[in-house]
Amino acid sequence: MTSYRQRPDWLRRLNDFGPATTATRSIVPLDPAELLASARETTGLQEVGDPHWIETFERRIRSIDEESNANLLGRFLARAEAIRVLHTKLRLHEAWAREPAILEEPIERPIFVLGAPRTGTTILLELLALDPGLRAPIAWEAQHPLPFEGAEDKETRRRLAEAEHDLWMDIQPELATLHEMSADLPCECIHFLAMEFGGPYWAMHYKAPSFTAWAMNQPDILPRTYHFHRQFLQTLQYGHQRKPWLLKSPGHLATPQGLFSEYPDAIAVHTHRDPQKFVGSAASTTAMLHWLRSDDVDPKISGQLALGGFSYMLNGVMDMRKSSELPDSQFVDSHYLDLIADPVAAIQKIYRLAELEWPRGHDDRIRGYLRDKPKGKFGKHQYSLDEYGLNSQAIDEAYARYVEYYGVASEG
Repeated sequence: MTSYRQRPDWLRRLNDFGPATTATRSIVPLDPAELLASARETTGLQEVGDPHWIETFERRIRSIDEESNANLLGRFLARAEAIRVLHTKLRLHEAWAREPAILEEPIERPIFVLGAPRTGTTILLELLALDPGLRAPIAWEAQHPLPFEGAEDKETRRRLAEAEHDLWMDIQPELATLHEMSADLPCECIHFLAMEFGGPYWAMHYKAPSFTAWAMNQPDILPRTYHFHRQFLQTLQYGHQRKPWLLKSPGHLATPQGLFSEYPDAIAVHTHRDPQKFVGSAASTTAMLHWLRSDDVDPKISGQLALGGFSYMLNGVMDMRKSSELPDSQFVDSHYLDLIADPVAAIQKIYRLAELEWPRGHDDRIRGYLRDKPKGKFGKHQYSLDEYGLNSQAIDEAYARYVEYYGVASEG
């Protein structure tokens, strides 16, 4: 049995309360109307913006409630996270009404790191974020962007975010082998896009097939999600020095048209790696995230999603760049092997192509950061292709066009 399926004893016992009472859904209810009413009552605020957002929220929560087969902990996390983001969304709308100038903040030439999981997106984001002339959203401010009532207390917000990250590690220690969790690190866009409910955050953690089927026929979700993305950055930027934003999420591979529609001057740093190295790892990651919240995980489904889903997205981006549906001149390709072989040279190439100024002392910052954060710091991510119904031949066939077009080197 794969190690991620070994639950801590305390968690196994807690989850058994559900089957023991045959009332898991009653112990932790997920009623969207009640959740929103509770958030409104607690904050004393009402405004959530676009009324279509409410339907998206309600459908997502109902689908998780009825279809995810979440265990007791999974339902608790869904409820707790939903309440947290509802509170934040209400408070954001109140802040925008109080200070309209927030939404006048210019967001110019943001830099998006996008690529399949395990292709170097995380370490590249962290290394780029060492540049004092760029700004990335930090995990604690992505979760708690506004001061709590009373006084500005960044340490309180940082502590609350850190507690949430630590809980994930307590529940599923193997997550650290995939992605270091810290409130002080740059984070993916998915964490603040959780407030939109139509984005990838909830899909990463819960099966919700009826929501997915409905959302595919809702053209307003994508532009609304990226518009909120801009509003969130404007909120973090307001009152601070304006710097180019540095952003990241594999989810942007699925929605590049929405990204460039909202940010027509964006720069996309597209990461590439041998699919033989990232497909199985991506499948394992998906299975692990779902297993954190549900006992009903079929690893072979995760395998097919990684095999077909990312090949579809990568080939789609490739075809749109070739046809000029996406602005190819605004893409910078970054290969994992180049980054590992000579990180400074690989990042200098990105700076040249993106027309960024190389900051003084940046070579030393990059080398020092990597020296203090060696690969495998938290252990090695272990998996086998067989467990996920995958094999090398199927991966080669699914990604042949992608590998040939970008000249992706084999890692053996």
